[in-house]
Amino acid sequence: MALTNDDLLSISQLLDVKLKAEIQPIKNEMQTLRNEIRSVKTELQGEIQAVKTELQGEIQAVKAELQGEIQAVKAELQAEIHQIKLFQENIMMPRLNTIESCYTSTFDRYKNSIEEYERMQADNELMKEIIMEHSAQLQKMA
Repeated sequence: MALTNDDLLSISQLLDVKLKAEIQPIKNEMQTLRNEIRSVKTELQGEIQAVKTELQGEIQAVKAELQGEIQAVKAELQAEIHQIKLFQENIMMPRLNTIESCYTSTFDRYKNSIEEYERMQADNELMKEIIMEHSAQLQKMA
């Protein structure tokens, strides 16, 4: 027995209706899943934003705390540098100036003494020669 086009069309329509009836719950379930996914997505975005806001707040708090500590360390360093400068100006520099003047005056004295010492040594050599000559002359006379 051969099926006519009308028969085939009727069978197709019956299958379409049955297929639609069975696919509809799947579509409904998919739509429910989409809605749940959107809901979860919205909820996660809210939580992410909350965490982001909280972290930004914590970062700002830590930044402010660090800036406060940096300012305290900076002020302490400036105070210590000021004390060092005062120590250098009031204690070290006068002492260095005293040491410098002492060395300079000692150098000048030694410089002058060395010149005098060299002259005295030359005079002694000359006197030795003269005394030796006189001694030789006296011995000849004796």
